[in-house]
Parts: sequence; C-alpha cells; structure tokens
Amino acid sequence: MRVCKRFTIETTSDPADPLCQCGKKKSRHEPQYLQNNDPSKPWSVKTHTGKSPTNAYGEIEFVGAAGWGQGQQKLRKYVRVDYETDPKTLMDLIQKQWNLGQPKLLISVTGGADNFPLKSNLKDVFRKGLIEAARSTDAWIITGGSNCGVMKYVGEAVRDYAIAEGGSATTSIVAIGIATWGILDQQEALIRSKSELPSGPVSYRMDQQEWTGKVRLDPNHTHFILVEDGTTGEFGKEIKLRSDLEKQISEQKVTQESGERLNIPTVCVVVGGGPNTIQTVYRAVKNGTPCLIIDQSGRAANILAYAFNNHGTYSESVRGEIKKRLLGVKFSDLDKHQHWIEECIRQPDLINVCKLDSGRGVSTDIDRAILHALLKAKKGNCIDQLRLAMVWNRVDVAKSEIFKDDNDWKMGELNESVRYAIEHDLPSFLELFIENGVSMKDYLTEEELTILYGKIQQTSLLSRLLKGLNEKKDIKQTSLLYCILKKINEKKDTENDVTLWMIGQIIQQLTMDTYEPLYLSDEKQINQGGLPKSDNSDHCGCLKKQQNVAHVPAMKSQAAQFHPIRELFLYAILLNRKDMARKLWERIDEPIAAALTASKMLKAMACKECDQDQKKSMMEHADIYEELAIGVLKVCYGPGEDRTNNMMRREMPNWGRVTCLTMAVQAQNRKFIAQSAVQNLLTEIWMGKISNENNYWKLWLYMFFPWMVALHVSFKEDEHCEKYQGNAVTVNEPDDSEGIGDDQEMVVKVDNGVAPPPTKADCEQTHVSRETLSKDHGDVESHNSGQHLSVRKRLRLFYNAPIIKFQLNVLAYLAFLFLFSFIILTEFSEEQVRWKEWFLIAWVGTLYLEEFRQIAHGESSCLKDRLYHWIKDCWNMIDLATLLLFLMGVILRFIPGMIGPARIVLALDLIGFHMRLLQSFFVSERLGPKLIMIARMMKDLLFFVCILAVFLISYGIASQAIMFPNVTDPLTIFRGVFYKAYFQMYGELFLEDIQPEECTLDDPCPEYSWMGIILLSIYMMLSNVLLLNLLIAMFSYTFSNVQENTDEHWKFQRYEVLKEYINRPAIPPPLILISLIEYFVRFCICGCSCRSSCTPSELKIILGEEKVKELVLWEKNKADDFIAKENSKQNVEDRVQKNFVMMEKLLGNSLTDSDRLSKIEHQLERMNALITNKLCPEEEP
Repeated sequence: MRVCKRFTIETTSDPADPLCQCGKKKSRHEPQYLQNNDPSKPWSVKTHTGKSPTNAYGEIEFVGAAGWGQGQQKLRKYVRVDYETDPKTLMDLIQKQWNLGQPKLLISVTGGADNFPLKSNLKDVFRKGLIEAARSTDAWIITGGSNCGVMKYVGEAVRDYAIAEGGSATTSIVAIGIATWGILDQQEALIRSKSELPSGPVSYRMDQQEWTGKVRLDPNHTHFILVEDGTTGEFGKEIKLRSDLEKQISEQKVTQESGERLNIPTVCVVVGGGPNTIQTVYRAVKNGTPCLIIDQSGRAANILAYAFNNHGTYSESVRGEIKKRLLGVKFSDLDKHQHWIEECIRQPDLINVCKLDSGRGVSTDIDRAILHALLKAKKGNCIDQLRLAMVWNRVDVAKSEIFKDDNDWKMGELNESVRYAIEHDLPSFLELFIENGVSMKDYLTEEELTILYGKIQQTSLLSRLLKGLNEKKDIKQTSLLYCILKKINEKKDTENDVTLWMIGQIIQQLTMDTYEPLYLSDEKQINQGGLPKSDNSDHCGCLKKQQNVAHVPAMKSQAAQFHPIRELFLYAILLNRKDMARKLWERIDEPIAAALTASKMLKAMACKECDQDQKKSMMEHADIYEELAIGVLKVCYGPGEDRTNNMMRREMPNWGRVTCLTMAVQAQNRKFIAQSAVQNLLTEIWMGKISNENNYWKLWLYMFFPWMVALHVSFKEDEHCEKYQGNAVTVNEPDDSEGIGDDQEMVVKVDNGVAPPPTKADCEQTHVSRETLSKDHGDVESHNSGQHLSVRKRLRLFYNAPIIKFQLNVLAYLAFLFLFSFIILTEFSEEQVRWKEWFLIAWVGTLYLEEFRQIAHGESSCLKDRLYHWIKDCWNMIDLATLLLFLMGVILRFIPGMIGPARIVLALDLIGFHMRLLQSFFVSERLGPKLIMIARMMKDLLFFVCILAVFLISYGIASQAIMFPNVTDPLTIFRGVFYKAYFQMYGELFLEDIQPEECTLDDPCPEYSWMGIILLSIYMMLSNVLLLNLLIAMFSYTFSNVQENTDEHWKFQRYEVLKEYINRPAIPPPLILISLIEYFVRFCICGCSCRSSCTPSELKIILGEEKVKELVLWEKNKADDFIAKENSKQNVEDRVQKNFVMMEKLLGNSLTDSDRLSKIEHQLERMNALITNKLCPEEEP
C-alpha cells in the first residue's frame, strides 16, 4: 500500500483538524509523518508518499447484505495494494493464493458509478447476457467493485446466478472488483492492526443508513483489489493498474497445453460512465482490447457510440457535437478527451456498438455481442476465431460468425480444430465440422487415433487400464502378448506410449475373449508393437490367433475395415463421454451392434471403476444404449421380420466378428433379449425346420414313431411360399471339379463345417429362390429353403431340431431318475452288483463326458476362459456336485462294510439329480418365471436365517445354561442349544423336558424351570410372531418387486437353454456316447486353438458382401427414422417445457402484482381507519 509521509496542510481546511493535500485529515496521519521540512512545496504522490507493507487483506464478511444470515452470503477475499504494484505479482496472488486458476475470457466492465437510465427489462437483458457470456466461456469479470451503478448490476447478476445454481463452487462466476482505496467507506473496518493475525474475516456492514459521501464495496463480487496512491476522495486511481493487470492477463495463454498460440481474449464492456470511462476505453484500445459500447446507456457510452457511428464521415460538426456532450470535463482536458475518442475510433475493428432493445432479436443478446467483438478483433484469421469459439464452447457463435457461406476451407485446414474438439469433448463442434464437409476418413488415420489415445487424462479409467496392461507381470515369456509388449517398451515414444494394439487388448477385456477388435486382427496394428509381419504366426513360440468363424473355401468372411466414426465412437465410450458418443452413434452404420457393444463395454468399465459416481454414470450410460438398441430394433422388426432376424444373427466383422444376439447376452441386456423380435427369432431357432403349425403333443408322440414323421409332421418347406423380405440368398450349385460360384451369399456354420450348397427351387407364385444349408448331422436353419425334402432329410431335420433334442433329453433324464430311484429303493445291497447298477454307473459316466464336451464346446477361445464360463453357470455347479457325490457313493459302494454310508450319499445325490430337472421348466412360459421368483426368495431366506440364528443361539444357550448347568456331554449340549430351540420354533415345545412329572438320577429335573418357561414364551413370541411374519413380508415384497421383471429374466434364461440344446448332440444319454466319441475325435484333430472351426453355431450366419451392404443400408435407414422421431419428440418436449416456464413466469409476475395491490389496499384501509378515528373520536362514557 502507499501512505502520505509529508503532511502538507490545505489552506482552506478547518484549523482544528486541518486537511492534508492528500485528502486525509491531520489526525489520520501517523505521528512520524506530520513533520514537513518544506511545507510550501506542492504535494505530489511521487514526492510526498511512500510504499508500506499492506495492512488490509484476508476475507470480508458483508454484514447486512442480501442473503446474510441465511448461509447464502459467502466470505470474499480482498487485498490493499499500491498503485505501482507489478501486475505479475498480482497474477501470482490471484492464481496461487486465491486459487482462481486461469480464465478462458476476461470481461472488463466499466461505466458510471451512478445508476444509468435503463428500464428494468433492459437491465435484465444486460445482466443475463453478461452472465451467459461469463458462464458459457468460463470467464472472469472485472469491474470497479463498488455497490453502485453498473458494478451493482453486475454484482446482482452474479448473485442471482449463484443462487440459481445452488451456490456451488464449481458453478460460481469470478467477479473481481478493482476499486480505489481512497473513496471507500469503512476503511477502518478493513484495516488489521499490526498484532492481529488474519485468522478470521473482517466485518463490513451494509446496513448502515447514514451517507458518508464515499462508496461501499459490492457484496456480490467474489474478490477485491483495492488500489491506493496515498490520496483520499479521488476517483480513477485504479485505472492504470487495472489496465496493466488486464494486459498481463491477456498475455497468458488460453490453455496450458503445449504449443498453445492463443492468448486469453479480453473485451471491455462500456456502460454509461464519465470522463474516466473514456480514459479506460482509450487504454484498452491501446492494449489491443476490443470494446463493446452499450449505446443509450448514458454519458460516455453514448458519446463513444455517436463518434463510432459517424467515424466514416468524421468532420468538424461531429467534433463539435462531441465537445458539447463532454459534460463534466474540465475545459483544459477537453482536447485530451477529444484525442482519446479520436484514437479509439481510428481502430474500428476494436470498437463495437450494441443497442439494448428488448424488442429486437439478436441485438438483445449481450453475450453474442461480446463474443462477436472478440472475433471481430481477430478478423481475417478464421482459425484463431474458431479456436476461441471452441475454447468458450460456443458452437452457436461459430455457426453465425465463422462458418458462413463465403468460407472456403482448404483440405486439412480444420484438422487441428477437429483434434481439439475430440480431445476436449466438444461434440457440437465435431458435428459442426462433419456437417461442413470435414472428411473424417481423411482426418482420422491410424496415427491420428493413436495420438488421441495418447493424450487421455491420467486420471481416467482407460489410462489406469493401460497402465495395468503395461505393468502386467504374470505374462509368460513365450506368449505373443509378452513379445509385443517387449517390443513396445523397446520402441516406446517418450511422448506417446499408447498403441492401438494396447487399446485392442482393453476392448477385448471389456467385451469378451471371442471379440476380435480391429486393432488385434489387422496385421498393421500388430506391427505397431514392433513385430515384423513374418513373425506374426510363430514368434517366441506363439501361435497366431484363430478367427472365431469357420474357414471355408467356398465363402471368405469379410475383413474388418477402419471406419473413422466407429473408431471415434469407441474412443468416446472408453472415456465415458455421453454427448459425443451419442452424436457419433447417430452417424454409425450398424447402430444396433454399436449400441450393444457400448452397453457391454460400459458395464464392464463400471465393474472396474472405484469411484461410485463414475460407476453410476457408466451404468446409466449403458442403460441408455440398451434403450437405443431396443428402439432401433422395434423400428426394424415391424416392416422386415426376416431382415431383422438375419441382422441379429449376422457375423459382424467390424464389431469383433460376433453377432448382435451374442453381444446382448454378454452384456446382460435382458430388456433387449425380452423384445418380441428376439423372442420370435429364438422360437424359430428352437423349432428348427419344423413348422409351428404342428401340434405340440403330436411331436412328443412322433419321436417314438419315425415313420410317422415323413407323413404327418409339417416342415416350413411345406408351408405356402411367401414373399421373402431380404434374407433370400442365391447359391449356384457347382460341380465337384468347380469352385463355388461368386453369387453364393450365405454360409451358416453347422456341426461339421459348412453345408454344401443345395439346388435351387423356384416358387411359381413369387419366383423367390432360397437355400437350404444342411449336413449329414443336420442343422437348425429356420428359414424356408423352398426345396423339396426327402424322407431321409425330414428325419434328420426333425431329430436335429432343438425342441426334439430337448424332449428326448427330458425323457431320457426321467428314465435315468426312475432307474436311479428304483435301484436305491429296492436293489442296493451288499450282494453282487447287478447289471442294472452297472448300467446306471455307465449312464452317469456319459454324463461326465457330456460335461467335458460342454467345456470343450464353449464359446471362449482358450480352455481357461471356457472353464471359467462353465463354472459361472449355477446349473453346471449342480451337475458337478451331483456327479462328485455319485462318484463318492460308488467308491463307498465297493468298500466292504460301507454300504450304509454309500446308500446315504447316493440318496442325497438323488435329491440333487431331481433338482437338476428344474432347468427343463425354464422352457415353460408358466413355470419358468416361477423359478426366477424361487431363486430370489432363496436369497431372502439366506439373510433371514442369519437373523434367526442370532435369536436361536442366544435363546438355546441361555435356556440350557439356566435349566441344565454343568453338562459336559457334547451331544446333550448340542441337543439343548440347537435341536430343541430349532423345533420349538415350529411348535414342538418339549414341555416334558422343561417341567417333567418325574425325575431320576439319569434324567434329573431342570433347575429354575419357571425361568425356562419365561424364556420360551419370549422366544416363541419373537420367532413365531415377529420373525416368521417378517419372512412372509420379505417374500411378499420380493414377489411384488420381481413379478414385473421375472418375464425379462425368464426370456433371458430361455436363450441359455436354447444355446445348450442347439449344441447338444441329437442322441440323448446314455447313447450320447456315440456322438461324444465323434466330437472327441474331431476335437483332437482340430486342436484346442481352432475349436471354433469345429463348433456348431447356428446362432451365427455369414452373409455375402452384397447382402451385407443391403442389410446395413436398410438398418441405417430405419435407425435414421428412429432418430428423427426421437429428436422430434425431444423438440416437442423442449417447446412444452419452454412454454411451461413462460407460463410460470407470467403467473409469478401476476401473483406479485396481485400481492402488491393487496398490500396497497390494506394500507389504504388502515389509513382510512386512522383518519376516521381522528375525525370522529368515540364519546367517553
């Protein structure tokens, strides 16, 4: 700060307490500064003042301000500084001590201290526009900081915004008031004594009514810089320091990124004002700061607006008019102010005039006018203008000011802007670039995508996953992953250590091990790890990863392509960017697959995320994409059922070579699986080639009479030929010596490779050609092939249909249970083992082999993952338990003298085998949901047992200790503590033990039996009345909650049953041994690594290139219809919400006016009553 060090008396002052020429009275000077060796010398700041450590700093509490006492008024920071303080020092204070960081825009508001003559509605326009500009651009506002004039309006606007946003620190706007110390009221309240530490805030009262001739600080500004030059009562002493500080801020880079070339933009908003305002504008223009003049706001602003509007025809008459309007300026200073004005208007690019008019559209948008002024200052440099708009995240400004019809962007000119929009999550700008002709195919190369992944935040989940991949220690040194990571570390770039191969590994972790990301399947991406192409197949003893589709000479699966929109969509999903991912999804070619993949990845990311808020956000994001997939599916299914079925089962090379159906199951998208489109598809696959017109019970009968199948069972080929809607494929039937024709367009994986192409069959009515894909082992292709079926083929198709497989297995399992029950009841003895028992053991042996087949037949690409997925299935755990118990029972069976324990083990095992029968009930629409309810209630029962155990054990121990103390027999203790307490809960009270009629030495009478009766009554009250009713209430609550969702869970479980029986051999146990031997031979020939090529997968089809293009185009068109409908619905909702807000505002205003009128009427009534009482006093009695 600065103080007067030479008291120089003012001749016209009061002799009692004379006034110094600095403006302070003698009593306010320090004693050591009262001596002046040369009192005749004129007082000046440079010679009569000196610097001193500041004594006013810390926090202010504005007592009596609006919101004070209600927790709405926060503490404000302030500091008293010298007018020659280095701006860099102030910047260190602002950024390091006040922790304000760095703005993206600086708005300097200057004007008069008096309330400028604006209507209330125009004041609202100004305030709202200013706050919108500051809020949308993360700006700082700098004003004079006083509680009057334009500064007061700015403060009120900041306060209203803080209240509307809840006053959180993350949404508050920074408003810095730079005021002159010498004009402030209550200076003493801000000064701290030398011995006082700034441990608490100073109190600044806003409720004092007396006027002191000085100004008060505005309580709604967030920070204050109080400038002093040693004088008192003089305005404008802060102008130079404020200008220097604004220049210092404007020289800072707008972002902290390396290579940033733009400085923080600064704009000066002029509202009213006097001579000092003209000086402020002049300094701003000299610093290259654009100025926005609010016309008709009064005085200086009107003069500047008039001069600017006439700068093209600036003449003596204009100059004379300006001099006339310079009221309040000393005659000696007229020329100086005239010069300042002329210097300002000589730079028209830095001067902008905005006229407030609530009835004229865009002119009322102060925020747009402010940003327009900044862009105008950078006229001719569209890239810098665009960068500013992106820093502010104002796509509306970019559309209106930058992307005009006359702009001709060169190829690659916007690449840096596109990268900035992607890095900083600006989806609106990315959409704007795409709409204006930016080719994402040219921009997003593999190298550019690698750079984007390399610049992700270190705190993101993706960064942590990549770090964990790099630091993985348990990789075998002979594995391909170890070799590639070793090469990556050897050739790692210091600036970017992320490769697309690593991203592919993360994507595979988040989806499933059979998902083949583009970055892993493409050799160019593997080469990023430093491996030569020739070493891909066998480097460090590693085998090349096999594709999860059949390799058929007749049909080559399409290779995945690098699609920029899809790659950016995955980038946005991995970073959980909702808005960007949604806008990219709307432009993607395969929206259902994209949505299901996003849902799966987000759910997997949520499981790995530790932050609960982020976890919740990811789960909500995943649910959004499930709903989007359902919406597109519904639109597609209506007009194209067959196309939708193909779309659900089609292998998608661009999405990991999986199907939509598989991805939905892996993502646990129960709502999606429960849709009628998916369920009808599952029904078709479940029936195979068998027509739905067949009677269900006849199918059970015809299983035992094969000759009846050819005569009485209808197949889909027997139905009337209907028009095919997109799944028709054409196949040329080649000779043995010729290859498959080019027009073959569909291949379906069947039990032993790929079916040979059938002959064409023509439908005379519709001329539709279809193919039947079959093999000696049969298939379940559900479409009508259109060809004639022979008796042999009918039998094969009938017994290979999943529904028939299911029926045969159920009958065989019932026979197994009957045989097992018969043996354990009647023929299980120590005598010689009968043939029935040997047959049962052999039967169980085939069940063992079937479980091994299921593990080997899993979808995963390695045995470890297949085993893991097999264990996750609860039914497999039941199978494992029953088979192990049976093995234990058989072993005990052949140990002499252990027939009893063997019978017990096998009898208990039989219970498990019976429970396993429940899985077949999932096929039933009535019984399946009930099993879901039972499973949920079992969880409730488990928690209930934990609660019950506390009461049971406590009662049992207490009653045993009171009535039968000092018992040492463990069995007796167990019976008294657990056995009796448990059965007493069901009504078996054991009163004969508590109050026996006779007692003996072997059976003594209980002590304190009356206490036992009391404890029993309390226990019965709690267990029978309270806890059992609690259990009933829990079951009822679970039933009511689960009842709505059991249908979804059942339909989802139905898929698992369907998949199991599709893969099962047609022959049930125990004859399944024949098929298992065949599977084993094929598995050994193919090997574990190429398991998928030997695996039947009727849930996946491969379409030809032309068919894929047609299907993708059709899906995209339907998705566009869905998106258009959703956007239209959202627009309607927005309009309704906007009208609702306007109605509320109008009603609020009317209510306010009504309340005001009621208050006036009430006051008039009271006044009339008082006048009446005075004029007509009541007579005394």
